[in-house]
This record gives sequence, C-alpha cells and structure tokens, in this order.
Amino acid sequence: MPPSRSSPNVSVATAHDEPMLATRLISAGILAPIVVAIALFGEPWVSSLVGLLVFLAMVELIALLDAGGFAPPQVVALAAGLIVAGAGLVAANQALVGGALADMLRATDPLGLPTVALAAAVVVLGVAGFTRGEPRDGFVTWAVTSFGVAYVGLLAPFIAVVAHLSPPGGSATTPIGAMNLNAGTAWMLLLLLVVWIDHISPSKTVEGLVGGLLAATLAAGVGAWLIGLDAWQPLVIGPIIGLAAQAGDLAESMVKRAAGRKESGFLVPGHGGVLDRIDSFLFAAPVLVGYALLIAGFSL
Repeated sequence: MPPSRSSPNVSVATAHDEPMLATRLISAGILAPIVVAIALFGEPWVSSLVGLLVFLAMVELIALLDAGGFAPPQVVALAAGLIVAGAGLVAANQALVGGALADMLRATDPLGLPTVALAAAVVVLGVAGFTRGEPRDGFVTWAVTSFGVAYVGLLAPFIAVVAHLSPPGGSATTPIGAMNLNAGTAWMLLLLLVVWIDHISPSKTVEGLVGGLLAATLAAGVGAWLIGLDAWQPLVIGPIIGLAAQAGDLAESMVKRAAGRKESGFLVPGHGGVLDRIDSFLFAAPVLVGYALLIAGFSL
C-alpha cells in the first residue's frame, strides 16, 4: 500500500528534495550563463575552459578508479591525461599557434599530435604497470588507466573542436545563419542546447528516453536555424546527439558503479562533480563534429 500524503517518510523525502532542487537550480543559473558567454566569446576562452575541465575531471576519474581498486599511478595518469588533452587542444587551434607548437604539429603530421601523445601515454602507463606485484594486477592498472586517459584526455578536446567548425570556403569566424553568428559559435550553441535540453527528460525509462530525444530534436531545430542548415537536418541531429549524450551519461554511471560511488565529486553544488556535468559532452561532441564534417559539409 503506498504511503499516505501525511506519511513521515514522504515528508522527510520532500524536505530533503526541496533544498537539493533549489541548490541545483541556483548552480545551473550561475554556471549556464557563464558557459554560454564563453561559447559566444570563442577562442581562446573555449579551449581554456576545456583545459580546466579536463584537469578537474581527470582528478575525479583517477579517484574513482582508485576507489574501484584499479590502483592507477595517480601522478603519471594525471600528467598523461593533461598532455593528451593539451595535444588535442593545440591541434584544434593549429591556425592560432606558432613557434615550437607549430613545429610539433608539422612533425607529427599525418598521424596527428593527439595520436602521438596518446601512444606515448599508453607506453608510459604500461611501464608504470610493471610496479604491480602480480602481472594480472599490472595489466589491469595499465588497461584501465589508459582507458581513463583516452576517455577524458582524448574526447574532451572535441568540445573545443566544435568551436572551430567552418562553412565551405569560410572560417570558424564566418557569420552564418539567421543571426549572423560566427560559425563556430553557432555550432557550440547547438551542442549546448541539444545536450542540456535532452537532460530535462530522465532517460531511466523508455518514456523518458523518447521524451529526451523529442526535446533534443526541437533544440536541434533551434540550433539548425542558428547555423542555417536545411530543415531536415534537425531530424537527424537531434536523435543522434541526444542518444550520444545519454550514452555518455550511462558510460560515466558505469564507471561510478564500478567504483561504488554515486557522484564523481562534489565540486558543483547539487550536481556532483565536474565529470558528472561533462560526461554527455564527451560522447556528444565527437559525434557532432563527425556529423558536421561528413554530412553538413563543414570543415576544420
């Protein structure tokens, strides 16, 4: 029999949920305008924010892996994640960099600086795995830590890559769409709109999943209007980016369950940690870049 409205359990739950909801709303009300402003300002602000998020997310992820018993070499893992992410951000901003960074980009072509950095990280982490007493433990440490570096360090820079998408014959600063926004800014706003709106509907049920995808499609319609895409494209962008965002959320939840944690951290009041806030973007941004390059006809 369900508890009555006067049940003490219901009262306690309601009393606990109300301040938590208020905290979430306050945090979102403060952080969302800051993120949108950075998207409007473009580079180097976007890459600077991504770099900060990578550092914080790597700290949280390493703590999760450690709590799960995978014993990552913490300092080496953090350094590897930052180096791989830094390589990705440098590659994304290749038109803006010079000197030694430009030389590294040329030297690592055609493999790409991020690929070389990740390969080096895997080798170094493999050597670090030798410090474990049992070969099986060393392999687990090597494999799981390499995953962590790729998960955050390799995927997060794609958020900045979105800000560099350029129309045919133009650049990321070329005005496009109904509001003449810079091309990179318009794509960034589409990414933010679709991921944020998709998360309004809970994806724990089939109904929630469908509701989230419908909301994502509507948000994609607004984003497509900002970019100037054909009317059919939001019908593709909304579902694929919505699904990618929800997959990113579920993937991070799998990591947290393996570690026995409910949140990745507590840095964002009412929202958990930084990794909890960017998990959807880690999957959605690469998918959106792929769509823009392969289907929408944009370039980098």
